[in-house]
Amino acid sequence: MPHYNPNRLKVQLKLAVARLKHMQQKKNSINKHQRREIATLLESSKLESAKIRVEGIIREDCHIEALEILELYCELLMARFGLIEQMKQCDPSIIEAVNTLIYAAPRSEIKELGQIRDQLFGKYGKEFAMNASENKNNCVNERVIQKLSFNTPDSFLVNRYLEEIAKTYNVDWKAEIADIDGLISMDALMDSQALTNKDGKSEPTYTALPNMDLLMSLNNDTQDKNHQSASTSNSNTSDHLLPDVPIGPHTDYSKNKLGISPSSIVNPSNRKQKQMGYQMMTNWQEGLKL
Repeated sequence: MPHYNPNRLKVQLKLAVARLKHMQQKKNSINKHQRREIATLLESSKLESAKIRVEGIIREDCHIEALEILELYCELLMARFGLIEQMKQCDPSIIEAVNTLIYAAPRSEIKELGQIRDQLFGKYGKEFAMNASENKNNCVNERVIQKLSFNTPDSFLVNRYLEEIAKTYNVDWKAEIADIDGLISMDALMDSQALTNKDGKSEPTYTALPNMDLLMSLNNDTQDKNHQSASTSNSNTSDHLLPDVPIGPHTDYSKNKLGISPSSIVNPSNRKQKQMGYQMMTNWQEGLKL
């Protein structure tokens, strides 16, 4: 078991911060150059080559984000170094930082992290270090776990990167039709999902559209009353008012398809024209004018 030396740990934390900053700058510089090359490939219609190259940029961007988090954790341990020296057990305020640095040490090329891992190994014991290395206690930062895993980027993310690169370097390129459909469906899914806060409560991120079945029922009922009143010469406009309760089976409109209570229905004329919602409202209004 490595011998714990507080002075050595403090020195390695400082060196790790400097190395992590240097690695981020280096990777960002390389990525900038590669983005320019990918823009040239898009301009030359070499799409497959551009997609392969952009996967490498995505992985490097993920790695850079992980390095930023590790740098913050090293700075946190330096700021709270007294907790490491004075307490035998790992203090809850630094337990995520300690576990994450131990976990990331063998998964990154920063050699100083390996030295930090050995010192924390000597301080908190073998069992603690092994649990942190395998994240058995779920104390490792989830973003670091995700960013350090080498998964192949999906087509959605690849196309988003390519479009952003093309926009940055003024290249006239857009994703193919099949890829665009994927982007639209993904955007629609993200827009329809509810944000979940720490208490587990969901909040809708959209404004509910009018219910199409209700509009159809109101429209048909209004047209029937208009046809009946047309045969009467002295009809009152109050006869054409919509019924308070629509005819048909009862439908629970208190919740939408996601099971979430929607916000109050707004007039679609004040919104952007969206597909069937706006068209159905227009037909309903025309029926009222008959």
